[in-house]
Amino acid sequence: MKIEKAFEEFIDYLQDIAMEDKVKRIKRITKKLNQTYYNGNESEEEHFLLIGSLGRGTAIKNISDVDIAFEFPQELYDKYDSRKNNGQSDLLQDIKDTLLELSPRTIVRGDGQVVVMEYTDYEVEICPFFYEDENSYLYPDAKHGGTWKTTKPVPEINESVAINELTGGNFKNICNVLRAWKNEQGFVFGGLLIDTLVYNFFVNNDEYYNSEFSDYPQLLKDLFKYLKDLNKEQDYWLALGSNQRVYNKDSLFITKAKSAYNAIKDLDNESDEMHTKLRSLFGNKFPGESLENNLFILHNAKNTEEFIEEQYKIDIRYPMEIFCNVSQDGWRDKTPLKFIRLLKTDKDLEFQAKIPETIKEPYDIKWKVRNVGELAHRKNQIRGQIIDGSKNKHIRTEKSSFKGPHYVEAYVIKNDVVIARARVDVPINIKRK
Repeated sequence: MKIEKAFEEFIDYLQDIAMEDKVKRIKRITKKLNQTYYNGNESEEEHFLLIGSLGRGTAIKNISDVDIAFEFPQELYDKYDSRKNNGQSDLLQDIKDTLLELSPRTIVRGDGQVVVMEYTDYEVEICPFFYEDENSYLYPDAKHGGTWKTTKPVPEINESVAINELTGGNFKNICNVLRAWKNEQGFVFGGLLIDTLVYNFFVNNDEYYNSEFSDYPQLLKDLFKYLKDLNKEQDYWLALGSNQRVYNKDSLFITKAKSAYNAIKDLDNESDEMHTKLRSLFGNKFPGESLENNLFILHNAKNTEEFIEEQYKIDIRYPMEIFCNVSQDGWRDKTPLKFIRLLKTDKDLEFQAKIPETIKEPYDIKWKVRNVGELAHRKNQIRGQIIDGSKNKHIRTEKSSFKGPHYVEAYVIKNDVVIARARVDVPINIKRK
């Protein structure tokens, strides 16, 4: 398949967002809030604003959270602002109680700045807005005793629409591709920061405004170069349209961009190798065949590999790591894999998923163990199935059985969404560089 056709199909897949059910729920929520706070108003649309990546038009398929805002009347602000002790928290509790009347079987919780309705397939986050001016709203922050903060989503939405029109849709396409990249590679990269940095890239590289899909390999080379050269110590960027600060909570995206750039920088834009590398960066939904396809044919091996994105929605929102300790039968001491230059066979491997405390139970952890290379195919043991954790779901034990490259992945799944993932490479009898 030609590279331009692969990008066309991939982006069509990413932009296939099922909105019908989301719109129905949003309308029910809006109507309930209008009835309660605007004297029985039955409107399903008034005082409502779609914000976040859906509002900016940069969301991708299987989005796991829908951000909406509802503009409340000024008298409600006066009521809660006059309270001595965290009126912001009281406001969120009031809205939470109202929405529980709408959906008593749905988990509804306050979350510092928003009210969250947890459905089985995604969450809806409702942010209370109070009009400040034509571009700005006040919203509550219940943390640290309670304050009011300013947000400017309308200029961000308007600027997203404008740059997308100016670039013939390329802005939205590339924002989509970067979201797929961060989900496949398993690191945190906020949606507004993605959109802001892609916006900055296009503004400074206007030769890409009229790009065709055939131009995307070179465009991505230049984009990853731009991202990798950003300052890891920079605390924030100014959001497109609003110029509000978008804080850099995790500079790992810069390191990941460097790896991506190094992977493709020297490849011919139309080559099969470029196609395969892009598939490894963006996931198996990027059309094409893996590098190992010929090995399956040559050795008549069974392809047992499964892909997490074919079983769950992916929306990486939390960092995680996998630590691997190595020992041998009869040995008490364990050595971290990262300190072993040459891992030999017949060793016991213990993989531990380190989950941040911000991920609260309940959640599931699933694992994937994949053997790569010719020997794995000759032995017909590529594995790669998505499997449940053991009794201790955070731990997976394996043995180094045969030479070659191997890797282990872990996935944290909450409400049927993969919210964190990590990978560790396990080279057996292969010297590390």
